[in-house]
Amino acid sequence: MSKRSAAVILYAALLIASVLQVFQSIVIAHFFDPEYLAPYRYGILAAGFAYLFATGLIESVFFFISGKYAPDARRYVGNTLVSCTLIFLVLLLLFEGVLDPYVLIHTELGPYLREIGAYLLIALFLFVNMTAHNALVGSGHTAAASALRVFQYLLRILAIAGALFSGLIAAIHPLILLIVVLEGIQSLLYGLVLLNRKLLSFRLRGIETRAQYRYAFGLGVAGFIPFINGSLDKIMISAFLGASSFAIYSVSAIELPIATILMSVFGSVLFSTYVGYAESGDHSSMAALWRKCSKYGMIVIVPAGIFVFLFSDVLYRLILPDAYFEGHRVLGIYALLLLLRFNSPDVLARALNRNAIIVQAATAMLIVNVAGNLVFINTFGLWGAALATLCGTAAGWIYYLARYARLLKQPVSALLPWKPYVSLVVTSAGFFGAARWTFDRVEVSAVPVILGAALVILGAAAYLWYAFSLLEKPEKAFVRDLARKMGVPLRPTD
Repeated sequence: MSKRSAAVILYAALLIASVLQVFQSIVIAHFFDPEYLAPYRYGILAAGFAYLFATGLIESVFFFISGKYAPDARRYVGNTLVSCTLIFLVLLLLFEGVLDPYVLIHTELGPYLREIGAYLLIALFLFVNMTAHNALVGSGHTAAASALRVFQYLLRILAIAGALFSGLIAAIHPLILLIVVLEGIQSLLYGLVLLNRKLLSFRLRGIETRAQYRYAFGLGVAGFIPFINGSLDKIMISAFLGASSFAIYSVSAIELPIATILMSVFGSVLFSTYVGYAESGDHSSMAALWRKCSKYGMIVIVPAGIFVFLFSDVLYRLILPDAYFEGHRVLGIYALLLLLRFNSPDVLARALNRNAIIVQAATAMLIVNVAGNLVFINTFGLWGAALATLCGTAAGWIYYLARYARLLKQPVSALLPWKPYVSLVVTSAGFFGAARWTFDRVEVSAVPVILGAALVILGAAAYLWYAFSLLEKPEKAFVRDLARKMGVPLRPTD
């Protein structure tokens, strides 16, 4: 399977899974008001903190099933699973023996510790599932990884929706236990697939475990500050505004799946290619590939971010109860993060084994983020935290670009296509700005509606034409073939 086909398959699967996950959050929000939803959202945050301690090992799988380590890939996968299990047991003992009775009981989390503890059990299955997913994708079994991911989220949404709508579950704690069982089933399936594809062995003697631990430790440290960055706004909202506001913010402060998926695809499917360039010292090819991915990512990401920013209030009225409407500004500002999420920012650092760059960029983000939260929450309330996150992310991106340009000895323009980026932003803003203008004047008169509709159509046509012109010949041919298969008539010269 070609890299392009693998990327398309994985992107489609992750997009479907993420959409299902969003629907899951919407369904649960319709059954629980913010004050009752808070323990569930705190549980998700706790599981995220647990995942932080294993993220280095889990992400190291890509590196240790590539290049010179490929012959022993199955044993490195086994070593990762064993190590993650030990990490989980230590974390569980720490939570139950120290944090729960002596620390957390005295915080705003005190009333929800039973639910948080139950959700923490998901961390073990999360370790297994993500390790298996990375192993399958990194070894070229993208179709299997994609099918399992879609099945996981489809089973979950069907089970949760069925239990809630039928009345079998009416409280958060049994809902969390149901999710634990569903994650356990998925881990069993992943294990069977790994064995079937001969990607799992627990014969660990003879592999360079110390090398993996050193690499994983660097990744773990590198991932710590970004995780704090990603969670800081939620933590500070909880501390300043309370559990109910935390629940509203957590539901709203989501990066649209289209962005996180795109970065995941670019970072996983192409990781072995980046490693090959790094091992041969071909830095110009690394920069060219990163620039190409950035350009293609912009085509997809930029219009989505601007659309959600302009229509966040409309979306909230359509999909969520009124109790959560305050969060629409948070969603809108988080959508602007998509203007910075068109490529995986850390993939070059990981491929070059220069994880210090990730730490440095994350530190810059953290400083801006902390300062922004302290100022903006007091000034703007709930959505001030989202604004601080946006500013911090922008600072991190500027640092990444500057460091990569210096490290690869390339100009910034060799990494980031500025002109297409600006053109895409302007075209998208004009297109969706006209749509919003039309929407706001629908009940005023027919003239604005007709004019607005014309602007929307012209803007859409201009955007599609320009986006297609940015593609290179192989991708243009791929799009043409896909369009023909969908029944779109094209001239030979199109």
